[in-house]
Amino acid sequence: MNDEQKRVGEDTIADVNASGLWPGKVVTEVTPASVFWEAEPEHQDYLKRYPDGYTCHFPRPNWKLPKRAEMQRAG
Repeated sequence: MNDEQKRVGEDTIADVNASGLWPGKVVTEVTPASVFWEAEPEHQDYLKRYPDGYTCHFPRPNWKLPKRAEMQRAG
């Protein structure tokens, strides 16, 4: 992970926490990647093979995460 990737991750978490859209705070940690294990062939291109496989990947055009700066100006 480079400095820019870390900054984007931390900024996104701060935006989510400040948004008030979810009842709790983000618990995901921004840390360097460790050993990477490639998934088995049956898990490759899963959403391409099963486009309805996960509802969390459906486009939601009305979901827009407000930026902290926008919220600070409004609030």
